[in-house]
Amino acid sequence: MTASVTDLLLDLVRTHLGDPEIGPDDDFYAMGGDSLTALRVVTEAQTRGVPVSLRDLLHHPTARELASHLERSTAAQNPAVTAPAPVAPDPAELLAPGDRALVPDGVLEAIPASALQVGMIYLCETSEDPELYHSRIGWRTHGPFEETLFRQAWAEVCRRHPALRSSFDLGTFSVPTQLVWEKAEARFTVEAAPGDDPHRAAELVRAWSVKQASRPLDWSTAPLLRCHVVTSPGSFQVALSCHHAIADGWGLGRLVMDLLTAYDALLRGAALNLPEPPATAHRDFAAAEAAALASAEAAAFWLAEADAPALLIDPDRRPTAADAVAQHAFDLEPELLTALRAGARRAGTSLKAFVLGAHVRTLAAWVGRDHDVVTGVVVSTRPETPDADLVVGLHLNTLPLRFARTARSWAELAADAMAAERRSVPYRAYPLAETEARLGRPAFDVTFNYTDFHVYDGLAGLATLRTDDWWVAGKPSFPFRVDFEVEGLEGGSRVVVDFDPALVAPEHAARYAELYRLALAVAAREPEAQAELPSASRAVRA
Repeated sequence: MTASVTDLLLDLVRTHLGDPEIGPDDDFYAMGGDSLTALRVVTEAQTRGVPVSLRDLLHHPTARELASHLERSTAAQNPAVTAPAPVAPDPAELLAPGDRALVPDGVLEAIPASALQVGMIYLCETSEDPELYHSRIGWRTHGPFEETLFRQAWAEVCRRHPALRSSFDLGTFSVPTQLVWEKAEARFTVEAAPGDDPHRAAELVRAWSVKQASRPLDWSTAPLLRCHVVTSPGSFQVALSCHHAIADGWGLGRLVMDLLTAYDALLRGAALNLPEPPATAHRDFAAAEAAALASAEAAAFWLAEADAPALLIDPDRRPTAADAVAQHAFDLEPELLTALRAGARRAGTSLKAFVLGAHVRTLAAWVGRDHDVVTGVVVSTRPETPDADLVVGLHLNTLPLRFARTARSWAELAADAMAAERRSVPYRAYPLAETEARLGRPAFDVTFNYTDFHVYDGLAGLATLRTDDWWVAGKPSFPFRVDFEVEGLEGGSRVVVDFDPALVAPEHAARYAELYRLALAVAAREPEAQAELPSASRAVRA
């Protein structure tokens, strides 16, 4: 049995990582696996009858080790007892009986809004900053623009994804509620560049984006999404504007890929053949968050992770929503990224864990603290539902991870980061707002976000269209955020540091970027060496 399961798991890992040379004893994460690829491996294995979870794969990351673990787990269970198949939650059961009678006509589904969605809306309202959590993305498409067909593709994308027909009601029901409407009028506009000038087209679409950033999205009216197209001969510019409460970064990429794939097929007169996303993903997450909120164990876990002194900002001085308008960034050369991947393999960890460990050591040197360093880390909360990566929605959480010691080797820091992720998996749906309410202050003041949006790999498969000139804009509420971007849309891999200059002095932010760049280079070269960095020249705490 173990051999056949090992072969099946190995085949899935090779397929989803695109590497036929991976062996049964190779670590999934060290070979390039990430949370969303893991989700596809796990859910596909489940559909083939292998009872595996994301937590299993995290703790047993080779095909052979995972198969052995599953065989031991199965043998330990009573063979006479068969576990019931999971049942999708009834959407009606997620609302109180009195609330169900209040659902307006035209609404297909009413679901409790997640704590993150409510928190984003609250911050947008109280800050009076229309740019906050207002995501925009744009690109140039080389190919013909047929407005009727493009609108048809747009309508198909909105039909496929309930989030794109959603609004929020924070007052009518006993809990804040996301309403999914049967229909939502498309906010779609088209204009032609004067003189058919492609350069002018790019200017116009950027100007549209800037204008959108100054216009608040009305979260009480669907859709929370706008699209604008500027045409020129042989190409057209597209820009999307949406509220982050309906789409995370991966979801926005899925929206774009579905739109271009559908339009490409319509231009060719071909069948759309887009796989349908699972209908229960939003309800599954709402149910998972409700279960996490009821867990005293989850509450205690995150309180312990966050209970350390702030690194940068006196909690009494920190505003509810920071104004992170300043930025430092540096490119990650292909040679450095290759070396970092090799370092992660030598450490036996994922690339994310390897560069997260380097980030933690950088923080320690930057603020002059060698223990109890807490950083926020953005994690995926997509449910373990087959094809959950096809869903447009907000399936993220930002959680505090505590590192007791930083005087370690780079490889040991990476292992610590991997261990922190493993121990947090059972509690990842627990809302950050609840932890901060119990703590009586923000859980962290530095946030780390690792992204590898391979959803855009599908661009290479378009038959009649080609894209370039990508750009992305948005504004989170954290005072100091570090984004490690692998093969980002805007031109390769890079690190971007966004910060509020009223809370973190620009020269101190620049010093962090300088130290992190050095840390990555040293860690890639000598992962087994002690993690040494020069201390910051001045204190950074505000």
